[in-house]
Amino acid sequence: MKDVAGGHLMLRRDVHVQTTDGRVLAARLFAPHRPRAVMLINSATGFRKEFYEPFASASARAGWAVLTYDYRGIGASREGPARKDNATMLDWGVYDMPAAARALVSLFPGLPFDVVAHSVGGHFLSFLPKDLGLRSIALLSSGSGYWGRHAAPSKYMHWAFWRVMGPIWLATRGMIPKGVMWRGDDLPPGVFKQWRDWGVRIDYFRDAMAEAGHLTKYQSFTRPIRAWVPEDDPIATRDAVRWLLNQYPHAPSEMKFVRPKDVELGQIGHAGLFHPKLHDTLWPHVWRWLDGACVSNAFSAQG
Repeated sequence: MKDVAGGHLMLRRDVHVQTTDGRVLAARLFAPHRPRAVMLINSATGFRKEFYEPFASASARAGWAVLTYDYRGIGASREGPARKDNATMLDWGVYDMPAAARALVSLFPGLPFDVVAHSVGGHFLSFLPKDLGLRSIALLSSGSGYWGRHAAPSKYMHWAFWRVMGPIWLATRGMIPKGVMWRGDDLPPGVFKQWRDWGVRIDYFRDAMAEAGHLTKYQSFTRPIRAWVPEDDPIATRDAVRWLLNQYPHAPSEMKFVRPKDVELGQIGHAGLFHPKLHDTLWPHVWRWLDGACVSNAFSAQG
């Protein structure tokens, strides 16, 4: 359907994305009449695509054709009950992100292609197809998932999630249900097990990537990355974000720290950078950087 918002005519419609291993992902496209670039939004673990709709709509009005989507096992991309879905976290990087990116670029060939990634959405950038002409990446609260790099006291809850509550839920429910300790979408068992195995290791996914022969992909990734880091984010802390940026050693990268008072938000946390109240304070900085990232990429990780 077409929406008129802020004087802009915008296309908004649901689409389906086919992965190379046969899964079908639910996606939603937001596009202005004449987009000047395209944007893929990679979600955080357990976040449905609807959460990113305010940012996607605003980005479309700013000139991007935007695609949001649910990873396999999440939201409308789940096949049956969560406990029976065979999704893994690595599947999101190997199959889902590349398929969503290719579907978006095929709809608007020739336009600059940008990625906005939240949390785990920034972990698998190296799997994006090189032939799509990726321009730049904005990481919003994206860092290592290793609990020890997170902020106290939250990190002790994360440890308990990995070591105590998660295994109990897996044994009794066959999946990780939305609840008090876990507020995201229900997680299939394969997603949790892989995330747990990485989350308790100081080098997070590096061993798994090395065993699967994927580390060379990270070495060859060269597109510019800017990471926005809320000062009150207990998960994507400075240390966690710095670790993630270091996994892309040949990609020009930098960190921008965001204080709640600078964006007129009482608390940002791990999901607040996508809050609609940041429409006029933070989001324009993200758009301007994406537009100009390739003008000068002589920067390095800071902080």
